[in-house]
Amino acid sequence: MKKHFFLAIALPVAFALTSCGGSSKDNKKDNNENQQPETEVVEAEPEPEVKEPAFPWDFPEGIKNEGLAEGQQVLSIHSFYPNALKEKKDPANEGYIFYNATLSEIGDTKSKVKSFGDAIEMPNSLIIPLPEGQTAKKGDIILTWWQTGSGMQRAIVTDASDPTAPKVDYLDLNYKDDGKGFANEHANEQIKPNTFVVLKDGEWQPGAQIVVTGNDSYEVGTLVSSTDDKVLLKCFAGKIQVFDKADCIVLPLHQNLKPGDEVRAIFTSYLKDGYKVKKVDEKIGRVWVEGGFGDAIVNILEVLKK
Repeated sequence: MKKHFFLAIALPVAFALTSCGGSSKDNKKDNNENQQPETEVVEAEPEPEVKEPAFPWDFPEGIKNEGLAEGQQVLSIHSFYPNALKEKKDPANEGYIFYNATLSEIGDTKSKVKSFGDAIEMPNSLIIPLPEGQTAKKGDIILTWWQTGSGMQRAIVTDASDPTAPKVDYLDLNYKDDGKGFANEHANEQIKPNTFVVLKDGEWQPGAQIVVTGNDSYEVGTLVSSTDDKVLLKCFAGKIQVFDKADCIVLPLHQNLKPGDEVRAIFTSYLKDGYKVKKVDEKIGRVWVEGGFGDAIVNILEVLKK
């Protein structure tokens, strides 16, 4: 009787322990299944340093032009240069056009110019300032831009009734005897104040006509910037080139040309020998020449008296 009573109590207790706790082996298995796998931490490699493309000419990038002032009008190749520097294999061999813009911020080596609301950073050596407050007189040669067109221009003053806003003939536009050249069609055009600089005879200033004589090629170009020993020129088809200053001369603005004078005259981007002056119109800055590579009408910056 006592034996049966003991079994009656033991069996329910054993059953309860089995149902509620389970074995330690099963608990360990459940814990392993619920445990999250460890995540391996991999350190990210640093981003490679992006180097800014180098200035493509053997000339100081950070030259500061005299007369650089915030808010003034300047001439610059800002519409082409930034993309050419990033996308072209040889940006030094590209053609560029100097357009007008407003100088918005001056830096030690680079400054910002504004055009159509966008501020674009440009090397100081590729920015040509047009100082405010300039006045001109009739016959002066000035640096400006084609104000009813576009692009850098040298021009001769034909009317200085308002010396701050003179009327000009553009020298770098083509002139034709039949009156159908761009220079003819835009003759005696009035330009706005603070949009030009007067060029001075014999000075190494931006806009001056430079002749490379050292290699006897007589290549010509418009001065962009200069140092004590180098010049940066805009040459044929807008190509920018560097020359030794010792190999160059500044073409005289006034050479007292007259019919019969023997001269070198422009052919593509070079002054070629064998020309004679037929006619001169000093008011519009044009010279008629014959011989050499054929008869031509050139401007007074495209002929060199011998």
